[in-house]
Amino acid sequence: MNESQKPIVEIVAELEKQLFARGQSPNAISQYHYIFQVFLAFFRSHHETYFSEELMKLCLQEHYGIEDAQRLSRRQSYKKKVIRASRMVEDMANGRGFADRYYDLTETPLLTDEFNAVIIAFSTHLNEIGRSQKTVNSYQRYASRFLNFVEQSEKLIIEKLSVNDVRSYIASLSGMNKVTVKSTIGPVRIFLRYLYLHRFTTQDLSQFVTAVKTRTQTKIPSVWEKNDVLKLLSVIDRGNPSGKRDYAIILLVARLGIRVKDVNNLKFENIDWEKKCINFVQSKTHHFICLPLLKDVGWALIDYIQNGRPNIDSPFVFLTHTPPFKNYSDENHLHATISKYLQMTDIQNQPKKKCGMHSLRHTLANRLQENRETLHTISSAMGHSSPDSASVYIKTDIDLLRECSLSLSEAGLWGL
Repeated sequence: MNESQKPIVEIVAELEKQLFARGQSPNAISQYHYIFQVFLAFFRSHHETYFSEELMKLCLQEHYGIEDAQRLSRRQSYKKKVIRASRMVEDMANGRGFADRYYDLTETPLLTDEFNAVIIAFSTHLNEIGRSQKTVNSYQRYASRFLNFVEQSEKLIIEKLSVNDVRSYIASLSGMNKVTVKSTIGPVRIFLRYLYLHRFTTQDLSQFVTAVKTRTQTKIPSVWEKNDVLKLLSVIDRGNPSGKRDYAIILLVARLGIRVKDVNNLKFENIDWEKKCINFVQSKTHHFICLPLLKDVGWALIDYIQNGRPNIDSPFVFLTHTPPFKNYSDENHLHATISKYLQMTDIQNQPKKKCGMHSLRHTLANRLQENRETLHTISSAMGHSSPDSASVYIKTDIDLLRECSLSLSEAGLWGL
């Protein structure tokens, strides 16, 4: 036990004060209070005054039946809240303070101090060389997963990383989609290169991370039927603040094709009401784009801003509606938002067809393609860096593909 560590009862009391100061709802505070009391009772039953990671783990197992936080389903929201509460207590006990958000339950925290220190150093390096925060977070996540895999083999010293560790980790990815494997091992290769260049390891292990070749534009983009988009919009309850927000967000994606990250980062300064346009620098291409503020989109924005948006001084248009009120993170693709409304419709779910926010963007491009707009026009409207990027949407236009078909004689099959 650290001599400066507070008794767990004091930690819980401090946490409840901070939850109140943070603006959590009375119902949320009540739920956390009950969970904290379970923790305190469990620690008292084991005659323990101070926080213990082992005892907290035992409490989660015996009282809540939580063996593995990573295996909790979406429906087990209360157990996820229990996990968050336990990590709040752990952070406070270890002097890390109270974070704004708890926690990504799909990630297993590293247990080795040296590994954690290296991850922090790697993240700092990425920031120093000008990588975006999204890239830093992504690389940090993949590097941590690699080290978590190494930890499981009980190798706890960075200097002792070996070629076998790298090959074993890559082998553990077998069976995954090629694109997933590529996005996983790319950051690991960069991480291993960093370790070598900064003398954490004596051998450049990055050379043993083989490249995964994937062909671009091989998949057919998922698109919605026009009536399905209308059905989705029709089930949104525009009588409540969250519905007003969600309706405006979905319209921005479906009618203007704005990427979700750009919607999340949309600021009031990006909307020119007099000129009836929305202009901003795109997060993906870093190119400036100016889009028309269509009448239905404009009225949806006005309705949300005037009648639904929390009265918070923030430059961002769209905010979360639970404390702390803030803009959406770059990692939030709003999949839960669109899934919620999709379940309210009679739209048939097709397993291999994606129905996320980005598919609405594909749908707009498909409509432009069906209207025989040029690739240059489509690319400009969608904010692509190159007109060639729009060629993928030809695959979704059946009539245009039919025009490209060859006759039997042209194909050299006549008479066979």
